[in-house]
Amino acid sequence: MAACRAAIRGGRVRRAGVSRTVGARNSGGRKPRALPWAEELGTVGAEEHHDDKYGNDPWMGRTGGVAEMNSLAVNLGDFTTIKTGKLDANASSEDGEYPFFTCAQRPLRISSYSYDCECVLIAGNGDLNVKYYEGKFDAYQRTYIVEVLPEKQKKLHLRYAYHFLETYLDTLREQSIGGIIKYIKMGNLTDAKIPLPPLAEQKRIAAILDAADALRTKRREAIAQLDTLLQSAFLTLFGDAVVNAKRWPRVPLAGVCKSPDDIKCGPFGTQLNKDEFRTEGIPLWGIKNVNKLFELATHEFLEALTAKRLLQYSIEPGDIVMTRKGTVGNCAVYPERLPLGIMHSDLLRLRVNRETCEPIFLAHQLHYSRDVARQIALISGGAIMPGINVTRLKSLEVLLPPLLLQQKFTAIVESIERQKAAQRTHLADLDALFAALQHRAFRGEL
Repeated sequence: MAACRAAIRGGRVRRAGVSRTVGARNSGGRKPRALPWAEELGTVGAEEHHDDKYGNDPWMGRTGGVAEMNSLAVNLGDFTTIKTGKLDANASSEDGEYPFFTCAQRPLRISSYSYDCECVLIAGNGDLNVKYYEGKFDAYQRTYIVEVLPEKQKKLHLRYAYHFLETYLDTLREQSIGGIIKYIKMGNLTDAKIPLPPLAEQKRIAAILDAADALRTKRREAIAQLDTLLQSAFLTLFGDAVVNAKRWPRVPLAGVCKSPDDIKCGPFGTQLNKDEFRTEGIPLWGIKNVNKLFELATHEFLEALTAKRLLQYSIEPGDIVMTRKGTVGNCAVYPERLPLGIMHSDLLRLRVNRETCEPIFLAHQLHYSRDVARQIALISGGAIMPGINVTRLKSLEVLLPPLLLQQKFTAIVESIERQKAAQRTHLADLDALFAALQHRAFRGEL
């Protein structure tokens, strides 16, 4: 971590026994010399060959810079073969042996494969993203598969190309076309200008970025392990609700609230119009905020008078907020740090009786219990667009152990959440470091 920071702040990076200062200027006011990259590139671009006039290690003392990197940029399509997958998105199989790459961030599974190679995969529509993979797989018809041409493998390193394409995503998003779901065309990739330093330098850049990315991956894994620990603690204290071996009482969801109106869905139809949204005021919350556990800030607000009119749809700290459309059944406890807010129509509010039920305990049960998931599937099915019927939700059964045991679990959750918050802070630092390294890498400054 400290080494990465040192590199970004102009520290020294060692390569093959050579130490040089990142971003340092040539001493003595000498004019920086150009790099003879064409010596290694051979017949790139204008098919010209340039002799090395600067000694055995032309990288010693170089200043790098945008002009240098751009001077030998090439079309990605001249060095790679780019094709798309052939399958529909519904070709996946949950227990399939092979990864199935669609435009989603995470690959699905599939029972057969059409490709066996080392490649970069680029989502061609929606939220564009880039992945690297080596092995057997299959791909959706809007997923681009990029391989280095056999005759160009001494000119272009695939991991270098992968990192370049990650930095190129913003450009691709700007070039994307279409209506609701935007997409890119083959030419957006084949015509992409990729800086092409010598192969050894590409490998060095890729190795630095790989090492920095590995630190981010480890931090994410640590956060995931804390989530696993939390689920394990829940099962240890309360058991599996499907079996209910500890014989806890089962009560309808309405039974953990003081009033029937404590379970409420957001305002419908003309009760709240878009022209009433403001850029400041009383926060208005939606599905995406709940899915991010209210870590994602809202950009929609209401005037105080509008919020007062919609007070029955308010959410306050300690309320459980659940999605009733889209990602049906996701829920989060509204944090103590946030002010009173109003919910969108596609959310539900559960305001529990704190004398018998802990919100954090119930939210965890609603979110992770297999028994609850089964019940929600039953009450939300049978429609073109699945959604939760509020009347039926009130009859959904949950376990209600003794309050002291719920409070013990709440203390465990709060302890683990503090650890996760520290890990997320470290991850944010690593993300910033990685972004800075990426920025420098393809400007010739790494």
